[in-house]
Amino acid sequence: MFYVYNNKEERDKMPLEVSGLKLYSVNEVAEMLKSTKPTIRAYFKEGIIKGQKVAGKWYITEDNLKKYLSCDYPVQTK
Repeated sequence: MFYVYNNKEERDKMPLEVSGLKLYSVNEVAEMLKSTKPTIRAYFKEGIIKGQKVAGKWYITEDNLKKYLSCDYPVQTK
């Protein structure tokens, strides 16, 4: 499934959809969580939020974002 966007702002406000999976970018997650992009990137790197790099950019699935928001992730120990 492919989308045609009218402008960059419209594209940046919509999650990427691949094979029915909604993927949210660092920018989208930071905006939703009222956080900063560096904080969200750190969460990905530390495993606080489970994401995947695609073409050099971090993304999180809608399901993993819901798990994070519902505190359904295992606690990280160092």
